[in-house]
Amino acid sequence: MILGVGIDLCDVARMRRVLERHGEHFMNKVLTPDEQHFCQARRDTGLALAGRFAVKEAAIKAIGTPQGARWRDFEVIPATLNSPPNLQLHGAVAAHAQKRGIESLNVSITHDAGIAAAVVIAEGIVPIKKDS
Repeated sequence: MILGVGIDLCDVARMRRVLERHGEHFMNKVLTPDEQHFCQARRDTGLALAGRFAVKEAAIKAIGTPQGARWRDFEVIPATLNSPPNLQLHGAVAAHAQKRGIESLNVSITHDAGIAAAVVIAEGIVPIKKDS
C-alpha cells in the first residue's frame, strides 16, 4: 500500500550558487560523507547536489519530518547498473518511518533544462492501532 508520495524540483544554478557561497559547510550539513564523495567525484557537483537535495525534499513530503530530523538522516544511495537509486533512512527519520509502517521507498531522479526533479514513493502496511 502506498503510504506517501513526494515530488520536488531543484534549480541546479541555485545549488551551484549555494556551493560557491557556503561550500563545505553546506555539504556537511546536508550530505552524508558518502553522498559528498559521490557529488565531488562528478564532473558537475552542483548537478549531483541538486538531485540529492530534490530527493531529500521529496522524501520529507512522502514520509514527514519528525522532531530531531536532520538532512543527513536521508541518504541517497546511487543507482547501479542493475538497480535504481535508493534512499536509506537514519536516526529520527528511520524511527518515524518504521512507526508509520513504511517498509520500502521507491526513488526516481532526473535532470533536464537546469532542473533536478525527484519522486519518492513510500510503501508499507498501515500499523494497527491498539485500543487503549
